Amino acid sequence: MNAMPLHAVHKRAPQLRTSLIRRFTTTPRTASYADTLPNLKIGTHTKVLYQGFTGRQATANAKESLEWGTKIVGGVKPGVEGEHLGLPVFPSVKAAQEQAKPDASAIYVPGNQTAKAIEEAIEAEIPLVVAVAEHVPIHDILRV
Repeated sequence: MNAMPLHAVHKRAPQLRTSLIRRFTTTPRTASYADTLPNLKIGTHTKVLYQGFTGRQATANAKESLEWGTKIVGGVKPGVEGEHLGLPVFPSVKAAQEQAKPDASAIYVPGNQTAKAIEEAIEAEIPLVVAVAEHVPIHDILRV
């Protein structure tokens, strides 16, 4: 079996990137790696959404983060609306994106739900997704 020459891989990269973007978004634009770099410039201006917000680990981290001045705009608990730690709880990441416009999502869900949570954040076009999880099935992460 012959390997594809490196220059051929680079020529196909835009097509591959476009097909991946279309899978997760309805936005007609395409983005390159360089376009994502500003999303890594986090600071006091960064609005953070917590997925798995009402769980024990997320609650403990959110409390500490609030003390440090992190701008948390709320959290997600699927199918539930309300309030937790004085912040809104949204029924989905899409609802949170529409109402709170977060710049980043911190994912605190059990390992077997992590890939689904990451995909939901990508579909909602959250610019930065940080997953804090253990015991994530390797096939799930490979898919993501």
